[in-house]
Amino acid sequence: MTAPSDAAPGVAPPEAPKPTLRRTPRQKVVAGVCGGLGRYCDVDPVIFRIVLGVLSATGGIGLIFYGFAWLLLPADGDDENEARKLLSGRVDGASLVALLLALIGCGLFLSMLHNREMLAFAALLTLAVVGFSVWTQSRRTAGAAEDPAAPPGAPAA
Repeated sequence: MTAPSDAAPGVAPPEAPKPTLRRTPRQKVVAGVCGGLGRYCDVDPVIFRIVLGVLSATGGIGLIFYGFAWLLLPADGDDENEARKLLSGRVDGASLVALLLALIGCGLFLSMLHNREMLAFAALLTLAVVGFSVWTQSRRTAGAAEDPAAPPGAPAA
């Protein structure tokens, strides 16, 4: 076990802080929402991009999620999210595009309500993504509880 020299024997070093849920400019295609979700859940952001694309094409739910996430998640280094900027009167292009995406998604979703099969598919895909995110979070917390220096499959001391 490699512990810092100032740590007491048998005491695990403090674990790294969990990343906060924020939009990231480094893994950004449109607004950094999927990159932020990928960093938060410790998975590839392409998974979120594909799912949001499919949900957008199958009735607009992906546009609703993406638009509201863009409005509500602050970017790295910002103290305020886009919704707070809109409410305070500081309107910029990013806030308007996020609001427009959410409104278009709402319109597509409302026009799709009569199609039960498409609605069921979108609901199942949404539940699968939420379940996958919860599973990755539980895997991360279980991995942090184990001793990283122990061989795989070894019982905890």
